Amino acid sequence: MQERHAPELPAVVRLAFLSVLYGRRSTLWLGAFSQLVVCGLLFFWTWDAAYIGFAALLGVLLFVRLFDMYLFDRVRDKEALDNRALAMWERRYVAGTASVFTALGFLSFYSIYVVNDPFAELVSLSLVFALFATVVGRNYSSRPAVVLASLGALLPPMVAFALEGAMFHVVFALLFIAYFLTNIQMTKGLRDTLFDATMGKHSLALVAKRFDCALNNMPQGLLMFDADQRIAVSNNKARTIFRLPDNVRLHGRSVDVLLRYSVRHKVFSADELGDINKRFFNLLAGRQAVDVFRLADGRHVECIGNPVAKSGAVLIIEDVTQRLQVEARIHHMARYDALTELPNRNHFATLVHAHLYRHDPDHYAALIVIDIDHFKHINDMLGHQMGDIALRQIADRLNALDPKRYIASRFGSDEFVVFVSSLTEEQHVSTVTQELIGYLCGEYDLDGNKVPIQVTAGVVTEKACKFDVANMHIKADLALYEARRGEKQRWAVFAETMDIKYRNRQQLKADLRQAIVDRNIHVVYQPIIDLHSLRIVSCEALARWNHPTLGPVPPTEFIPLAEEMGMISEITRLVLHQACKDCHSWGDRICVSVNLSAIDLRNNQIMQDIAAALDSVGLPPRCLEVEVTETAIIADRDKASALLARLKNSGITVSLDDFGCGYSSFSYLNTLPLNKVKIDRTFVRDVMTDKRSLMLLRGITQLSHDLGLAVTVEGVETEEQLALIRVAAGADLVQGFLLGKPTSSDEIRRMIAQKSTGRASVQPVLA
Repeated sequence: MQERHAPELPAVVRLAFLSVLYGRRSTLWLGAFSQLVVCGLLFFWTWDAAYIGFAALLGVLLFVRLFDMYLFDRVRDKEALDNRALAMWERRYVAGTASVFTALGFLSFYSIYVVNDPFAELVSLSLVFALFATVVGRNYSSRPAVVLASLGALLPPMVAFALEGAMFHVVFALLFIAYFLTNIQMTKGLRDTLFDATMGKHSLALVAKRFDCALNNMPQGLLMFDADQRIAVSNNKARTIFRLPDNVRLHGRSVDVLLRYSVRHKVFSADELGDINKRFFNLLAGRQAVDVFRLADGRHVECIGNPVAKSGAVLIIEDVTQRLQVEARIHHMARYDALTELPNRNHFATLVHAHLYRHDPDHYAALIVIDIDHFKHINDMLGHQMGDIALRQIADRLNALDPKRYIASRFGSDEFVVFVSSLTEEQHVSTVTQELIGYLCGEYDLDGNKVPIQVTAGVVTEKACKFDVANMHIKADLALYEARRGEKQRWAVFAETMDIKYRNRQQLKADLRQAIVDRNIHVVYQPIIDLHSLRIVSCEALARWNHPTLGPVPPTEFIPLAEEMGMISEITRLVLHQACKDCHSWGDRICVSVNLSAIDLRNNQIMQDIAAALDSVGLPPRCLEVEVTETAIIADRDKASALLARLKNSGITVSLDDFGCGYSSFSYLNTLPLNKVKIDRTFVRDVMTDKRSLMLLRGITQLSHDLGLAVTVEGVETEEQLALIRVAAGADLVQGFLLGKPTSSDEIRRMIAQKSTGRASVQPVLA
């Protein structure tokens, strides 16, 4: 189509226009009949055979147009035609229409100019104008058809009138132009109207199609009700939720009909139909905004009602089964421990409070904090997976306790907390605790590994009316700490003295932290004597803390505190720097030894700290000795061994301290990179009265010498012990109160000056 709308016309609109042209064939038959009648009438009036020819021509054109329309009807999928194909069909139609009206125009020309009979002229023009009136009505959807048909019908009679030469004929012919222009304007108006209507219909159909697509692809079901609360619109999801077959018509049905269908298909239970019906009407009436229904198969659907004043309501239905399951799981995770399924700390407190509310406030209740002994060893030896299995099995035993009386929880790691109610008297807790510990202790099967597990507990009791979980937990923790400190003590009951001790301990921690920051930890030195020359060859550096109010705090007290606080490496660093500085001031004949803890051996910075201490005063590495205990090595033997090897290779002496106690193993002497062994004081204590102690001392010394290791004997406190060790033990070095107590650097310098009478070698015997 060539009009102004053509470039913008979509194929579906062009097809609608073309359907107007090829349809409405009744006017075509009436026009053809009138044409043949007029041709016959003119023939019998004039006996001119040309009119028979015009009739034959019009008949042929009618046949051609009808055949073309037949071919158009045969096109099955007209919606598949593109603009190019549709334009071809329009050209064929325009050609047929223009041919018919051109033939009628020449019929008028022949009657006016050739026959020149008034009756023939009148009849011919009447036929042209009568049929010309149908041009716009039938062909307005195609502007080319109207234009060409009008030109074909009007130009020949205009030419005939002009050839007549009479003035009134010429004026009459000019009036044809106005008639032509009027038809064109009418065509334009009608076509624009058709265009707008068709485009509107197309847009509406497109919107409806999109709406239908969106409606039926919604993840929620939708039911739209009219003012009479009958279903006006529904989508496929709603049918799916309510399990309605496709042949069930919902339009115009009420809610109760929908629900009866649902009951029939076992979506809802018949017993609940009345209640469900009432709840649905509450949603439609706006008395309730949201409601969740449980279906017969266990699913849950959420219905949201949105009533519209005087227009009905919209009901959105969504399957929220998965969402509710996720919410329930999240709710469970927020309240229960993921590994053991026991209540967590917060939910435990809630359960305890609810339990206390229901019971006699004058009865006693207990809180028991339980720790697994040496649980880290299970993880280290068997792996964390076996540790998790152990925790789950302990939790299973706790879960099996009477829930009316016991509430168990896992607070973290290997710590379990048990609340016990309905204790008639405070002393009753001892029996309960003993039974509980006996129930938990024993052999556990960890995937085929038979592992004995023991637990330690701290207990606190209080009347139900005064019971506070947070406060009781603190007290039970103090009792647990006390139980761990006791020898062969499985559990302990809280006493007020524990609280005082705990507060003192916490204050001592704070004071120690400040002392380390202020560098108020000082270093003293205990001499190590050559057994043969009795000269000082080395000194052991020992940390000391003089508390401003408590006075001297024993190392056995503040060193474990520092390890617990994670500040032992700060003390080690301080001692290293001070010891290297003091050793440098004694001259190059005296060495100094510094103890390293298990935490120091795991500290990646320890090598840098030692190097920095040596470099700060220019002390040769051979003058520094590091002492490590067997208990420090066993925590991570491979890493400790690698670190000691680096120290030994750098020229620093490595000594195994306290050999013979703890986890003593002769394999350490062979596998660890050592220079020296320090035999624990326990071998010296009974050496004068117990031959076995002397034999062990001699055996360890001989074995160490055979392995190329020097031997230092600690704890020498009497002249008799010294004499016996010099004669029978065969050690290299000795250390003890007899030979010198821990003292200051200045005192060591004075002792060196007094005892040094020559420049004999005072270096330790090294491998």
